Amino acid sequence: MIRTSRALWIGFFSCLFVGVLAFGGGWLTARATGASPVDTFVARLLNNDVRQATPTALGDQFAVFWDVWDIVESEFYTESEIDRQKMVYGAVRGMLAALDDQYTNFQEPELAAQSRESMQGKFEGIGAYLRTEGGAVLIDKPIKGSPAMSVGLQSGDVIVAIDGKVVAEETAGMSEAEAVARVAALIRGPKGSEVMLTLRRPPQEQLFEVQITRDEVPLVTVNAQMLDNGVAYIQITEFKATTTELLDDALRELLPQNPRSIVLDLRNNPGGFLTTAQEVLGRFYDGVALYELERGGVEKELRTIGAPSELRAFELPMVVLVNGGSASASEIVAGALRDKRPNTTLMGEKSFGKGSVQNIHTLRDGSSARVTIARWLTPNRDAIHTIGIQPQYVIVPSEDAEYSVPCVADRRPPAGQQSCADAQLAWGLRLLTGIVPPAAVPTTTGALPGGETQHGRRTDRLCLPHRAAGERDRALLQPEPPALRCERCPSLSAAYHADGLFSRGGGSDSAVYRCARRGRGTCKSITACAASTDHAPAAAGRFSRSADRVALARSAHRRFCR
Repeated sequence: MIRTSRALWIGFFSCLFVGVLAFGGGWLTARATGASPVDTFVARLLNNDVRQATPTALGDQFAVFWDVWDIVESEFYTESEIDRQKMVYGAVRGMLAALDDQYTNFQEPELAAQSRESMQGKFEGIGAYLRTEGGAVLIDKPIKGSPAMSVGLQSGDVIVAIDGKVVAEETAGMSEAEAVARVAALIRGPKGSEVMLTLRRPPQEQLFEVQITRDEVPLVTVNAQMLDNGVAYIQITEFKATTTELLDDALRELLPQNPRSIVLDLRNNPGGFLTTAQEVLGRFYDGVALYELERGGVEKELRTIGAPSELRAFELPMVVLVNGGSASASEIVAGALRDKRPNTTLMGEKSFGKGSVQNIHTLRDGSSARVTIARWLTPNRDAIHTIGIQPQYVIVPSEDAEYSVPCVADRRPPAGQQSCADAQLAWGLRLLTGIVPPAAVPTTTGALPGGETQHGRRTDRLCLPHRAAGERDRALLQPEPPALRCERCPSLSAAYHADGLFSRGGGSDSAVYRCARRGRGTCKSITACAASTDHAPAAAGRFSRSADRVALARSAHRRFCR
């Protein structure tokens, strides 16, 4: 059987492209195949002779299944006919769920079709993201150049009805994911067909109607532009079937401008086709891309997929930006570039940690079963599953004015301003251009003796945290010379000092205030907090990443840092 693709996929759908593309909370690495034993199981289960067809070796195990099936058939109270197809799907879903693997799952035909379509990089529909809020289904964002954008749909528009069908009635009793999928199914349709949406645009209560002609909508997964000082910025949002072509177009435009360095932005990239990831890597180096560990201990080496010579950027210094939303294929790319490409630096935050591989089996009725079949390792054979990839330089997300950078991709400047604020991109540009010496870049807390990171690169010693570290951090950290106590990194110093003041995700609200009171006037933690109003929220976000902690930080600063 020919392996047609290997993809990183999203397993649970919480928001969705109308056209249709879905995104959600778990990522899986997968490869599409044809019919499977699961396919055979579904077909046989629906057959009248299924009991006789049950394999002899499984007869005893299936006895309980058939006992329950018979009980339901003979005793279950219902005013309508039992949906046996639904029972079968439920049985298959339960069978896969029993494997206790979050990336092994079953999709019914409608969702499976949407998933297959979503990975192709283009689709037919109106081109908009959907989300739920307060029980309603809203337009989250129209896609650039899509029919949804051309008719003026805006983020936050509430979808009230679709071709006269009231959304509230159509989605009654459904989960958020089911509601979004149902609305998407009502809106989607073939190119050239029309759909009438009845909408409400808060805060206005008045309804309005928009008739939209569906069209083929390309998914833009690559954004690129030249920045100052010869830095080529490339953002990849997903690894779709069309991503390599879009990247090649970007390189054809950028490379003739003789860039001095590259920023590759993989933040919030949930993954995509593995073959696409291999092709992307082939634009930046030649060699091993990853290893797969399959059943039975078999290890397979997978290499980069080469590019034409004019599209290769092997020698340019590169910064790769990652964060907790970087998963699967984006982790493959980040890990491979870190391990194999000279003069490459990872910055940002630790990645998601998705290091397993799934087979996607398309079944004869259009449903699909996805089963974990392998784990993958970086070229240095690092396992990242549930661990993630720690960048050489951990950068606290911040939109302080000091981190002003050009607005990239689809970002727009705040009203009255000409630029955007992005601490991670700002530090990347500083490192590449030498405007600020690399030694001033905040460093990961995972420094080893001698100033080496876990991956052998030198790290800055100036801003190593001198807070009361946890046991794991304490074992990793070098003692810091008294003269190097973060004087040159006030924002980061505030974050480090405030650990314990604002918690690393644990502790109570009262503990926050107790520490603040204790620090008033004498505690060095509070002086760091007082350095800037913005430092306290940054510290809370750095260590807990929750909105309530940010609010607590601001409140504590107002009360005790004046």
